[in-house]
Amino acid sequence: MPRKDVEFKTSDGLTLRGWFFGPQSSSGKTPCLVMAHGWSALKEMDLDAFAEHFTSKLAVSCLVYDNRCFGASEGQPRHEIVPSLQQSDYSDAITYAQSLEEVDADKIGIWGSSYSGGHVLAVGAVDRRVKAVLSQVPLVNGWDNFNRLIRCDFTPGLNKMFQNGEILTKFQHTPPPVMLIE
Repeated sequence: MPRKDVEFKTSDGLTLRGWFFGPQSSSGKTPCLVMAHGWSALKEMDLDAFAEHFTSKLAVSCLVYDNRCFGASEGQPRHEIVPSLQQSDYSDAITYAQSLEEVDADKIGIWGSSYSGGHVLAVGAVDRRVKAVLSQVPLVNGWDNFNRLIRCDFTPGLNKMFQNGEILTKFQHTPPPVMLIE
């Protein structure tokens, strides 16, 4: 089954948009893997490849969506990342997946990579509907990662830049990436 465009509402009224992938060979209802990208990535950044791989090798379906404030999904300000809201959105995506006639509502898994890999660990720990958690290279402690990646003598200056809003301002005005064709 080719992918189809889908959209669903969050508990606070935003519309999240994504794709639903059915299994290539199956009859009846199938387990569903709910998938969202990490940090600031979009579903177009290879989530389709993961979903197509899963649905071609296993009798599962996949619900792939853009996080709120990113890609095709609603939310303001654009590119804002609030972990607790993204985790809540996973639960809303599960509710939507359970409503689909192709999905076995009692067999829901969640997948996340990097930042969302941390999200699925948290969601899987509290949402009893989740029967499987796939967490790829999860970010589980941003503060520890920051301190491992940044030299300790740079930390005070970076903290000051964060407090003054200089870091956010710098990235908000960064031009979007372009593809160069040789």
